[in-house]
Amino acid sequence: MKVSEMEARGSKTLVAAEPLKEPTWLGWTLTSSFRVIMLAVLWAGLGMGVGLFFGIFAVLALGAIQHQTPDMSLAYRHIAVPVAILSGSCAFLWNLFRMVQEGVKRGRAD
Repeated sequence: MKVSEMEARGSKTLVAAEPLKEPTWLGWTLTSSFRVIMLAVLWAGLGMGVGLFFGIFAVLALGAIQHQTPDMSLAYRHIAVPVAILSGSCAFLWNLFRMVQEGVKRGRAD
């Protein structure tokens, strides 16, 4: 392809662009489901990290206030794990809701 042909078509690459095919219903469902699960796992991990950070801080502060040696396992059991479950569940439900919205919109476009 010559440069003049590219300029005439408005193309900025040397490869002729072909429009991408719309994914099949099954392919779209599988990729969307994988995305929902991966985002839920990612947010659960982030919630675990944030919950553990603030849990350790809270347990240390409480131990300092009460002048006792803090039991650090409380940071995991009572703070980090519930925060991870909550954030993962919220992310799962939100992304599932968005996937259903996108599917309805996609169905109407067909």
